[in-house]
Amino acid sequence: MLSILVKVHKVYMIFAIPYEPVKYINLPILNLPTGGHTSISGVQLYRVVYLTTLFIYRLYRMVQSHRSQTMHLRLLLGFIFSSTIVCQSKITTAFTDAATGISFQRFFGAKTNFGFGVALPQNTTSNSFIGQLTFPLKNSAGWGGWSLTGDMEGPLLMAAWSDGKNVVSSFRQAKNEDDNPPEVTGTFTVRPIAQGTSVNSSFLTYTFLCEGCLDAAFGLSAAATASTVEMGWALANTAVGNPGTSAGVLGFHNSGFGGFDAQLNLAKSAEFDSWAAMAGTPLLPSAGAVPISANAGDGDDGDDDEEDSDDDNAGGDDSDDDD
Repeated sequence: MLSILVKVHKVYMIFAIPYEPVKYINLPILNLPTGGHTSISGVQLYRVVYLTTLFIYRLYRMVQSHRSQTMHLRLLLGFIFSSTIVCQSKITTAFTDAATGISFQRFFGAKTNFGFGVALPQNTTSNSFIGQLTFPLKNSAGWGGWSLTGDMEGPLLMAAWSDGKNVVSSFRQAKNEDDNPPEVTGTFTVRPIAQGTSVNSSFLTYTFLCEGCLDAAFGLSAAATASTVEMGWALANTAVGNPGTSAGVLGFHNSGFGGFDAQLNLAKSAEFDSWAAMAGTPLLPSAGAVPISANAGDGDDGDDDEEDSDDDNAGGDDSDDDD
């Protein structure tokens, strides 16, 4: 409390005291080039001391008698401030992958080191894109994923993780944010790009061609890629159950989740076809995968307003440190 009063006193002294050159008391404030002084009068000095002391005393009494109200105010201001930070715009920026030469529009969270990039063909009728997931692992444990919308419930999702040696991935569709989302099948397939895929005990990079993934029934149409759209991300550092199969059990995304603005209109490139040619054979889903439910999203991504994330930056520079 004393430190707060001292700070208030300093602010008051700086902004509330009128300076006036007089000759009553020779109290140096500013030495002029000519050797003269700027002084304040004894009367003025008395008023300053009196009013400042009175102000501090009244402030102290107010805080003492309304301590609980003061605490509530601090909490309220803290909530407003933190909410402002959480809701700051997260937007993709240009990023070129050194391993493949692919140019992405990428979201990157500097606190979690989660990244997701998108590359698209110039043709807006194409329903495919190239994606790249990058995120840290904790002793090979953890998973990361993306969503075609800012809502994790309803649209087409993809999750990726490590089985201890290789990257495993599968398409998912969530009914809520708590339960393991089931693996789904449909007219879409994923084809890994080996040159841009690697994994060790602490980090995973997964580059892939997502064929047939852009469809309004799955949350994002090919035509919508002509603009900026909201997409989603999620990250967990807990082990995936049965990680050797694409039907692995995913725990809650305890490391963070939320939405970001993907500038898909800037993700288009004439080199897309040559990049897509690096993709391998399509991966098959597990025997227990179920057909995707079309148009399952309700279009309301309000749940993500409660995103559990401090990642309020985006971009292609891994050294960019938000906060």
